[in-house]
Amino acid sequence: MILLLRAGQWLFTLLALMLFLINGCVSFHTGDKKTERYFGRRDVPVRIRYLDFEGVKTRYIETGPGREEKLVIFVHGAPGSSNNFYRYLADSALLQEACLVAIDRLGYGESGLGHSVTSIDAQARQVLAVREQFRADTVILVGHSYGGPIVGKFAMDYPDKLTAAVLLAPVDDPDNEPMFWYAHFGRWKATRWMLPAALKVSADEKFSHAAELEEMAAGWKRIRVPIVHIHGRRDGLAPPKANIGFSRNNIPPEYLRLIYLEDTGHFIPWTDYGLTQKTILQLLRGEKT
Repeated sequence: MILLLRAGQWLFTLLALMLFLINGCVSFHTGDKKTERYFGRRDVPVRIRYLDFEGVKTRYIETGPGREEKLVIFVHGAPGSSNNFYRYLADSALLQEACLVAIDRLGYGESGLGHSVTSIDAQARQVLAVREQFRADTVILVGHSYGGPIVGKFAMDYPDKLTAAVLLAPVDDPDNEPMFWYAHFGRWKATRWMLPAALKVSADEKFSHAAELEEMAAGWKRIRVPIVHIHGRRDGLAPPKANIGFSRNNIPPEYLRLIYLEDTGHFIPWTDYGLTQKTILQLLRGEKT
């Protein structure tokens, strides 16, 4: 019994140390000044915008002045923030084609950090509020991971507000929502207090995600805009077989384009930047993906 107690104390100490290191060393968002420096070093004019969304001050980052007839909006996963897509916002090829926007989703970055909003419907309405700041005729939404179903919800509910959407490793299937043991760190009182705010929000979203996906499941069949679903066969966070199958069985085939990546995991925006960029450019130009 004494050995078990000592082992438990050792494990708890190790866990506490790990969480403190995460809290001190990892940042899931970039403040305004650092954002300005990032784009300034790349000679890309940037505008940091704030708007009131249902009483919450939310932020989005915008580049590409004078190109508002075409618009690309990036929606990050969980955890994450607009900085996940800063490289795209500074991409010279994309800047020649469109205005580029990355959102801090509700609960992340500078959009009410730490205050969880687990409703996918509310998250999609936030994207709509940002989209309504522009008069673009061509609008492409790009969502990664948890951002995928948010983009999907937008496509279901506001088809006249966008042209096409790109889902990067989306977690869409309500019957195959993976739950990893470490997700409980964000729920247990003994460990939750140690986590960065973004990880707490991510945990809250994780434990409500399956129910949220189930609530919107029937809506995929009414999508009437082109959807490009890109998924890696080595994705251990968004099971490829289940989520690819869900898209194939629920999104009308005339609007769905599936792209399989044999040697890719979950982090497509980073590992497959070239393909993602090419897909966005093709959609902006009206070319076949």
